[in-house]
Amino acid sequence: MKYIFFVSREIWPAFNSIYAYVTLKREFPDRFVALYTKKENMYTLESMLMSLTAELGKNIPIDKIKLSTNSIEDVRKILEDVVESGDIVDITGARKMMILSLMSLSEIKVVYLLLRDMRYSGVPFMMRPLTVQEHMEVKI
Repeated sequence: MKYIFFVSREIWPAFNSIYAYVTLKREFPDRFVALYTKKENMYTLESMLMSLTAELGKNIPIDKIKLSTNSIEDVRKILEDVVESGDIVDITGARKMMILSLMSLSEIKVVYLLLRDMRYSGVPFMMRPLTVQEHMEVKI
């Protein structure tokens, strides 16, 4: 199973959601697939994920796909090539265009880290109150 996630303007939404998933559920993907827009953000997040997985005793490879378009159709084609039945797609760090590109997919799990107080948006998962966040999961 692959864990596919989006990295756009900020790294903390994606990292916090991945952190919540692997530490709360104790489920680990075979590989991560990152769809990103900014190379610098991807580099930083990749380093953070490598530290996290090493701390958890795992070595999970990260495939990176640069999104160089704002076209829903182009992103949809990329996702259709990457996503397989049973994969997890994390929309926490996604922009609206990225989320809309999921509309044609099925037999996947969509996860999202809901944050009820945006004052904590740039704060690591375990440094913010658990009462203001909830890890959501939907099968489509």
